[in-house]
Amino acid sequence: MSGQLTRLIKFCLILFAALLCLYLIFILSLTQGAALSNQAPANSGIVSIEKNQVNANRPALLSALFMHHHIVSESGRYYVVVNEFDTTYDVVPLRDMFSRMLLFSNIPLILIIILAICLPILFSRINQRRVDHSMTALNQQAQRLLNAFNIELPQIEHQSNIAKLSHALNAINEQVSIYKRETETNIFQDKLTGLADRHAYLAYLEQQLTIAEQENKKQALLFIDLDGFKQVNDSFGHSFGDEVLIQVAQRLSTVVRNHELSNINTTNHIEQSLSRLGGDEFSIFIGNLNQASRAVEVAKNVLQEIERDFVLGNKVIKIGASIGIAIYPDSASSPYALLQMADVAMYRAKTDGRGIFRVYSPEMGNKMRRYHYLLEEMRLALGSNSFSLSFQPIVHVDDCSIDYFESLVRWHHPIEGIITPAEFIPIAEESNLILELGDWILFEACRQMSAWYNAGMNKVKMSVNISGVQLKHRQLHDWVMETLSKTGLPPHALMLEITESCFIEASEEIIQQIESLRAEGVIIAIDDFGTGFSSLCTLAELPVDVIKIDKLFIDQANENQKYNKILTSISELGRQLGLKVVAEGVEYAEQFELVKRLGIQCVQGYLVSRPETSRNVGTKVLKENLNHIAATGTNVWLPKVDESTPNNTVPLRSIK
Repeated sequence: MSGQLTRLIKFCLILFAALLCLYLIFILSLTQGAALSNQAPANSGIVSIEKNQVNANRPALLSALFMHHHIVSESGRYYVVVNEFDTTYDVVPLRDMFSRMLLFSNIPLILIIILAICLPILFSRINQRRVDHSMTALNQQAQRLLNAFNIELPQIEHQSNIAKLSHALNAINEQVSIYKRETETNIFQDKLTGLADRHAYLAYLEQQLTIAEQENKKQALLFIDLDGFKQVNDSFGHSFGDEVLIQVAQRLSTVVRNHELSNINTTNHIEQSLSRLGGDEFSIFIGNLNQASRAVEVAKNVLQEIERDFVLGNKVIKIGASIGIAIYPDSASSPYALLQMADVAMYRAKTDGRGIFRVYSPEMGNKMRRYHYLLEEMRLALGSNSFSLSFQPIVHVDDCSIDYFESLVRWHHPIEGIITPAEFIPIAEESNLILELGDWILFEACRQMSAWYNAGMNKVKMSVNISGVQLKHRQLHDWVMETLSKTGLPPHALMLEITESCFIEASEEIIQQIESLRAEGVIIAIDDFGTGFSSLCTLAELPVDVIKIDKLFIDQANENQKYNKILTSISELGRQLGLKVVAEGVEYAEQFELVKRLGIQCVQGYLVSRPETSRNVGTKVLKENLNHIAATGTNVWLPKVDESTPNNTVPLRSIK
């Protein structure tokens, strides 16, 4: 409506200007004609009329239009007075004045003026049509955008195209701002907990470390990893695990607020000082470490919050946390390095007992570099078949006949030489490389035992250690039975050793798979018995056939009567439950005599033999006393006692 009024006012002004120009031309032409008529000869059209012949009433309108030119009328005709005398007027007929002077002398000027007036109006109209067409097209495009965003504008009558476009652009701009904020939130926010994700957190750290460098101040970063969270997932399902993570995020948010560490992003409204890095890993950033103890106070508060019970429905769940602390610039000077050093410190906290915090030190970094070095070398070793198996015999105490061989993996590094299993097996378990390595160990051990079995040792079994990682990630029954089928080894010739702690943490599904293997004939043994804090009730219900007593009890039995009594109890317990008992780590003759006296059936250790290669086992067992093998299905492996050492001891220590 306002646009139409503007155009109407503009048109009126142009029309008024045109009329004014015509009027001025008209006056100018009349004045010019009168002057020329007064100076011209008689044929110019001037006539004389008596004053008494002129009407007394002058035409007022014409006089007003022509201002100082007198207009008189006589017999209905109008004249322009050129000269006035006492009794007469010299006049020119008004019609002649226009026909001679106005139309002929000023017609080019009139045409120019008309064109000057009309052409802008014409061009303005053409331009206006173009503008209207463009505005219509823009409004159509704006409407398509409105439809795309599902925006409905209120309908207003008599609204101009410009007004429509303005309202549409305002609505689209508002929607784009909302969409941008939501998009940034979706990109940089962890979907489950609502915290900043790893990428947004690292970008924020980079900004803050730059500021800290300019202002020469210290900052700190806490790397938080939950203890026992995997057991929650395995026992109650991922939905319970997700709920635990949400509650952990809420508790950590409370810690951040209470310690005044909060820094909310003004665009996406995400807390920038707290992040879920992935899985069950979180991190808290302390932007101003004005006191060295501040990071420790925050870490202690986090531990207190995480250790509180988590109530999920009718279940109460307990977990803990291990925390690593890295200080800028002491520990590292870049976001990635700072996060990595905090991760190293967290790993040390887990190694030192869990549920605690550790501050990064360079010594931790050396250990972590060793860890990653061995991890990469292990991947290469798996690809190049650089691992080998050794076999340690376990014999009966009565006649030293071989009951079974335990397969032990060995790694001979091309540069470092022998790398002990105590160093590389934990790395393999943490990185899940134990799955690939374990597949190779099981297959190779079964293949070797199948060859010995077919050679006559049909009463001897092959023992393979199974880790907790394999129990969780392998369908145990199918995996073992498929390997036995490929190698041709009977199930009763295989024994699986599972540590006591793995049995305690095993799910019902894993226990059922172990039961299925026992039904097939596979022997199940508890390894390192006595170190897992299992109850006797649990032992009675576990699907096991063999108890392997941890080396710790054997070492202490002759010196500490309490350990001696524990060994006696375990031996009696095994006899009452119908379980075979094996003593690990027997290194001295007096230890051998002790376990024999206690009624323990089998021994394993360096007193009997160190782990041997398959060639040495074949040479010692298969090439000696073949008749005994044919008759019994096994052979004798006599201990070699070093008589040069005191008390007939063997000085080498047993390392599995």
